[in-house]
Parts: sequence; C-alpha cells; structure tokens
Amino acid sequence: MTPTEAADSIKQTCDEMSRATLKLQPAIRALGNPAAQDELLKATFELTKNLETVKKLVRKAQSGAGTALT
Repeated sequence: MTPTEAADSIKQTCDEMSRATLKLQPAIRALGNPAAQDELLKATFELTKNLETVKKLVRKAQSGAGTALT
C-alpha cells in the first residue's frame, strides 16, 4: 500500500464511520431516557469531531505541511 492509498483508505474509513454515527441518532432518540440520550448524543458528536480531526491530520501529513501533527 502506498502512502496515498493509505491516506485514502483512512479518509474513506472515517467517512464511513461518520455516516454510521448518523444512523445511531434515531435509535438514541427512541430510548426514552432523556439523560442517557443527551450523553449519547454528546458522545456521538465528539466521535464525529474526532474523525474529522483524523482526516485533517491525514491531509496535513499528505501535503507535508510541517512536521507536527497538531
């Protein structure tokens, strides 16, 4: 696997995971437990944010923009 293929694979997997978290939302809202729903929605939002961070870091690594990953 080349570095470009690896980066594409990572970005594609992150996209798939983000779409999967969207599928969780109807089930979370149907739980009927507002406290649990609130925490689960917050957690899925954080997961989505972290997936976007992974994609950003991969793009940065691909472009050679600096050596730091943050």
